[in-house]
Amino acid sequence: MHNKKPKDISLKGTVRPNQVATTLSPYQATSQGIGFLPIGEYKGSATFFDLDNLVNQPTVLAEEKHILGILDGREEDYDLQTLSIAAAEAVGTTHMAQLTVPSGAVWFINSVVTTLPASGGANILTANWYCSLWTDRTGALGYGQPFHANAINFGVGGGIQYDEFDVPGPIWAVTNKPVALRLPAGTVITVIVTNTTAVAAGAVTATFQLYGYVGRTLLE
Repeated sequence: MHNKKPKDISLKGTVRPNQVATTLSPYQATSQGIGFLPIGEYKGSATFFDLDNLVNQPTVLAEEKHILGILDGREEDYDLQTLSIAAAEAVGTTHMAQLTVPSGAVWFINSVVTTLPASGGANILTANWYCSLWTDRTGALGYGQPFHANAINFGVGGGIQYDEFDVPGPIWAVTNKPVALRLPAGTVITVIVTNTTAVAAGAVTATFQLYGYVGRTLLE
């Protein structure tokens, strides 16, 4: 009996996984027999796996498990905006300020706090805030959909508005939401405070604060 010459099992010419990821398109990899596309069943029909649903969306749940920083309205132009109303300013005068989620970050917000001071006279301060993630179906300001259908109005005595994003939130107010508000990098939150009813009686300050935390960015 003669021994057969062993087959050449050299790795010469082998395409490694990192080469597939960096130099070949999915079409090239599958057409050359290097890779494959998994197929599953959905509602009785064959379908390709959706990596967005399979990988990206569950990743959001992992992002919020990592607390990498605190948001509690302590830092001006980061998680706090202070809006100054001048004495004797005219009826209809508006004050606008914005907070933007930094590049490479993801924020999870559990409370948005708007504080409107007493006016000291007959004038009333109103406010509303807008999120650039939300499509504004009826307005034309370009800041995104406002959170409140009508501006916050406590009358001349002022007050504090808490907009909650957590499990018990809807128990306290029907406008609250039961989950944290996820804000990816580049999201802009805009607050607008307006002097109404009468000329401002005196100089006062309104504040707008975001409460929550910085998560770990896993999904762009």
